[in-house]
Formats: sequence, C-alpha cells, structure tokens
Amino acid sequence: MTLNDQVLPELRRIRAELEKLKACTIHVGIQGDADSEILTIARVHEYGATIHAKNAKNLCIPINKLSYDKSPRDFDTQGLFFFRSENGFLLAAIPKPGVKRRRRKKKGEGEAGGEEEHDLELLFLLLPSVTIPERSFIRAGFDANRERLAEVCQSQVAAIIHGRKTAAQAAEWIGGKAVDFIHEFMSDSGNFTPKGDIQKERAPSWANSPLTVTKRMFNSITWKVEGLE
Repeated sequence: MTLNDQVLPELRRIRAELEKLKACTIHVGIQGDADSEILTIARVHEYGATIHAKNAKNLCIPINKLSYDKSPRDFDTQGLFFFRSENGFLLAAIPKPGVKRRRRKKKGEGEAGGEEEHDLELLFLLLPSVTIPERSFIRAGFDANRERLAEVCQSQVAAIIHGRKTAAQAAEWIGGKAVDFIHEFMSDSGNFTPKGDIQKERAPSWANSPLTVTKRMFNSITWKVEGLE
C-alpha cells in the first residue's frame, strides 16, 4: 500500500518544521546587547545584592528632591552638616532658606536655643551598607507561568501540523508570549516587596510594583530566536 502523493509530502513538511522547532533556542529576558546599566539593575533585582561603601565610611542615600543625583559635596557652600536623629540614624542636612542655623538641643535642655528638624532640609541618609532584596522576575515569572507556556507551545506545534504556521513563526510567537507572561508577573505588585517611601517619592508612578516604576527594565525584556536555518 502506498500513501497518497499529497500525504507523504505533508508528513515530510511537518517533520522538517518540527525538527527546526526542536533545534532552535528561544532566549527570553534582557539580552546581552542591552545597556550595561540595565543589565546591572536587572541582575541586582533578580538575585538581590548588598552594596557596601567604598573609599568612604558610609553610603549617602538621597532622601530629598534637592539631593537626587547629587553628593554631599554639592552642598558644602550651603552649610551642610551631619547629625544623628533620635532614632540613631546618621543624616546630612542644610538649613532651610531664610533659617539661621542654631545649635541643636541636648537631652534635658529646654525648647530655647535648639535646632528643630522642621527648620532643616534633610538631604542624605548615611549607611555603611544597603541590602536590596531579591525580586526575581525572570526565573519566578517563568515558574509561575510554566503551565501557560506549555499550552502555548502545544498550540504552536498544532499550528505547524495543520499548516497554519512555520517553525520560525511558531518560535517567534512562543517568545512573544513568554515576554507577555513576564510582563504580567512584573506588573503584579503582590509578587514583590512593596515600593519603599523613598522610591515612591523619587519616581512617582501609577504602578505599585517596584519593578515597573520607570518602565526601563520592563521595556528591556525581549526575546530572540537562534538556531533556525
């Protein structure tokens, strides 16, 4: 018994396309040719990191719009000084415009003669190190959507078998859907530690997820298909 001339070529086509799909690799995430700053930020979020002060005793964390993207040296001529708060935090501040700096109160002193914090612009919080928590979005996003991605792959194999798509088209669709799933995961603030007050103030955003404040990293997630002939 011989197969119909129309069936055998179709089986050969299906086999060839499925072999191509099997041989290809779909890279999903922030690609190696992305901006080095984005790659560093993504790596820190994905795995977490502890940043230590180098060539100084403390890191200077900006906590005021006046000090964003600046250092304490930029305020030397404005009367910058350092002090510890009642909670033990080391802070850098300058007097507010029009307020003459006064000696800070000591414990047990009366109200007169003391310098109140509402007379100051608090500029920096000084810490020996800062720990950024792990906020895995690529690995965790894949794990959370493993079943959905498997369904996408199955649907694309079916599309190849029925002649609706080639291996290249199926691979591109799978990569695009994988990016969509990671974007969904990133946008759900319930998957991560909430944004801190400083982050909310510095980069206001409609999104509450700490990974979608500026959208730079969000928009840097792409896919790339390799290995297709």
